[in-house]
Amino acid sequence: MKYAFYLGCTIPARAVNYEVSTRKIAPKLGLELVDLPDFDCCGFPVKSVDSFTTLVMAAKNIAVAEEKGLDICTLCNGCVVTLVEANHELKHKEELKDKVNKELAKLGREFKGTIEVKHLARILYEDVGVEKIKKTVKYT
Repeated sequence: MKYAFYLGCTIPARAVNYEVSTRKIAPKLGLELVDLPDFDCCGFPVKSVDSFTTLVMAAKNIAVAEEKGLDICTLCNGCVVTLVEANHELKHKEELKDKVNKELAKLGREFKGTIEVKHLARILYEDVGVEKIKKTVKYT
């Protein structure tokens, strides 16, 4: 299972331990986490000031993963909410998607709505599965 590994701006700044532990367990659980250098902040910090800019920022990151054909794995709760909401909204509101894509075109990007965004906890539960996790855990 291969995912675009989205750290956002909070994990590298305030929760490096979460990133390190995720990178350590991922291969043992059959997860390949791919770093994409074009990822930026998800937009959550500006949401209360400018919700459209937040949508554009989130859509840009989703478009980066779409270009690689990878679903996104994120660790940050703020990022997952922002990216999932943007992904859902833009998949279901064509006019808004067109408006966002007009902005993304300036960056040479396009939101298509072809991937999913998932928090690591959801991936562990739904994609890896509890049984595989149980079999992988080593007791010392």
